[in-house]
Amino acid sequence: MDRKVSLIGAAIDACGNKSGAAQAPLVLNQLLESSGNLKFEQIVNYSQSGQDIVSLASYFQQLALLVKNTYTNNHLPIVVGGDHSCAIGTWSGVYSALKNAGKSFGLIWFDAHMDAHTPATSQTGNIHGMPVATLLGHGFSELTSILDSNPKLKPEDIVLFGIRCYESGEAELLKLLGVKIYYIDEVNRLGLVNLFTKEWQRLSAKFDYVGLSIDLDGFDPIFAPGVSTPVPGGMDFNHFLDCLDGIDTNKLCGVEITEGNPQLDSSGKTIQCIADILAKFAPV
Repeated sequence: MDRKVSLIGAAIDACGNKSGAAQAPLVLNQLLESSGNLKFEQIVNYSQSGQDIVSLASYFQQLALLVKNTYTNNHLPIVVGGDHSCAIGTWSGVYSALKNAGKSFGLIWFDAHMDAHTPATSQTGNIHGMPVATLLGHGFSELTSILDSNPKLKPEDIVLFGIRCYESGEAELLKLLGVKIYYIDEVNRLGLVNLFTKEWQRLSAKFDYVGLSIDLDGFDPIFAPGVSTPVPGGMDFNHFLDCLDGIDTNKLCGVEITEGNPQLDSSGKTIQCIADILAKFAPV
């Protein structure tokens, strides 16, 4: 790939149901330092409460600005979380940068969960279950307005892959909005590579760029056991890597990898999954 990568760490786990995901960028950084190739431009730490919306807004604003600034030198932003709440910052930054350039983007979201709760439907109040809804403009106003008061995504801009664990409130919202979802049964029946290729081509034709948001719990726990909310029967990680071989990286506007939790995986397999994804875009 001709474009250089800007690797950003979002060390946050306060918005999930378990601690430890904030360590993923730090552990990965040690792995990368031993190879001497790729390194983090910056790791942004969050140490406040996951219920402190004002502090979270400030954190996501900082992350969004870092992502936005990568476009100054035509770098590809790759954000490693942390829990999936960091998507609020990542894609707000991408949206702002591309909007200023008069460009558009679509987003492919890999996950076991819909992440489309609002404060009204969430039973836990955990923000890592809300980023899709937030980016669509539903939720805390402090979080929907990061860098820009507009929704960062329209319902037709995003497609979800691998969904197999969700609650009625978020499902009703996405159905009402008309968001496209590939549930795990359909992925298994039709094939991840086939479906991904179809959606990549569709979004690439419709938008100037396409982004990838990857929650590691979207994959079967046999591949990535160290996640805070594992769900059996997930996507095949090796098939996912095959998907990445077939994309035009010049159409890529950003990559995000979230929910790896080193504290829940002594084998190191989950961190290695992150490294394997990174290797598709830069030497690791």
